[in-house]
Amino acid sequence: MKSFFSSQSSKFYLLMTLCTFGVSVFSIPALASPDEVCMKTSSGQVVCGKPVQSPNSSSQQPDSDKTIQTETLYSFIAELKFCARKMKIVSCTFSLSSNVDQAYGSNMLNSRMVDSEGNEYRPSRLQIGKNIAGSNGSINMNLVKDIKYKAIIDIAEVPTSTPYISLLEIHVAYNGVFKFRNIPIINPDGSFAPVPDTPKPRVSQPSSNNNSIPKPKVCLPIVGCL
Repeated sequence: MKSFFSSQSSKFYLLMTLCTFGVSVFSIPALASPDEVCMKTSSGQVVCGKPVQSPNSSSQQPDSDKTIQTETLYSFIAELKFCARKMKIVSCTFSLSSNVDQAYGSNMLNSRMVDSEGNEYRPSRLQIGKNIAGSNGSINMNLVKDIKYKAIIDIAEVPTSTPYISLLEIHVAYNGVFKFRNIPIINPDGSFAPVPDTPKPRVSQPSSNNNSIPKPKVCLPIVGCL
């Protein structure tokens, strides 16, 4: 009995809502289900249906615990989580760890982002734990074994038309570089453009040798030359 009245209350609320927007109750052929949306067309017809997502984008929100790429360099491990856009700044979140107690250094001057057209962008800010460096700075710290340090790198002046990152390089001490490729950029509404598949390298086929030595002909009486 309780569920019946609850269902009736939901229907009554929907009817009142439709009446508020000038939709006649008698023009509705059937009451819409709770997960449907009703709209009134310019001709006065009421159309109900379930909202659908645009096929050109995805609204899946990033999972902070999910790793999309992992790079290992010396004893350092970098796990890229996601890259998100805020106006013309793209922020990439990753974790940094080491399998031994080790000193770590990162130079912002040698870090960069490259888009699909070959344009380069320099990071404007890097934060690892509580350590922060600007566009011309660097971070030096002692990493504790097996502890994952949260890190964020900001790249400024990235056009909103840039759909994804072709290459993200983060400089590490000892002249090493973490390299992440083909990273989607998540928009403020949670959507992101699909990243094209990396083309497979072409396998060269062995060319035929047209300069091969001709076989000698054998000439016999009556039969002729073979």
